[in-house]
Amino acid sequence: MTSPSAVPPSGTVSDYYSSLGPLLRMAWDDNFHFGYWDGPSDTSSVQEATDRFTDLLIERLRVGPGDRVLDAGCGIGKPAMRVATATGADVLGITISELQVTQATESARLGRLSDRLAFQYADAMAMPFDDASFDAVLAFESINHMDRPTALREMARVLVSGGRLVLTDVTPPSDGSYQPADGPGVVTSLVALADWPALISDAGLVLEELTDVTEHTKDTAGRMIDGILRCRREFEERHGVSVQEVLDAAKSALPAVGSAGCAIVVARKP
Repeated sequence: MTSPSAVPPSGTVSDYYSSLGPLLRMAWDDNFHFGYWDGPSDTSSVQEATDRFTDLLIERLRVGPGDRVLDAGCGIGKPAMRVATATGADVLGITISELQVTQATESARLGRLSDRLAFQYADAMAMPFDDASFDAVLAFESINHMDRPTALREMARVLVSGGRLVLTDVTPPSDGSYQPADGPGVVTSLVALADWPALISDAGLVLEELTDVTEHTKDTAGRMIDGILRCRREFEERHGVSVQEVLDAAKSALPAVGSAGCAIVVARKP
């Protein structure tokens, strides 16, 4: 029998993560984002490296008890849980995957965080929230799945005056090999680091930080492949579908690049 994880992406981010999510959880971590390693000698595990990256963004949010944080594109909720635990802030995660809402809500319940942490189905490019609803917005490796100008305007709209936007974005290789794809099944796109000042300004925000962290995240791809190889047999036995089928389906939805970089972007609403 074929499990839900075998369903190939049909052109939406939700389909993409429904297909790839079970493999990521087994081969990588419940943090669906890059790991951050201090250097070649850093022997941190994937969990340590992904949590470290989350902590770097938490520092930039500058929130505490009584503040309200939006996690736009929250995945299955692990970063949002860490934000709530570390800061005492109230956190709302949104995703366009009903499955992720269910999984994240259960994680919050098990972590006894349901009083300060919630998840709901919502599109970050058309949010059902009033203006100035949040003190900070986190978008952790999610805006690459969105139309950036539209999403940034929405994030700016729901921020209070003085509120902060903290995000990471996947950046194309510096060798110029990336060519944007317009196919209906492609669920992610890349923009150069140099494009970000204009994107932030056009959204009515003030850029405070633009940092290329590729040197710290570049080991992600290799370590993820190692994880997939380690869990391959267990995954296939559990889900009744080959890892190659899942990867082939996911590959068709991703941009064709040899290696991608990563950037941290921090902005403030005037």
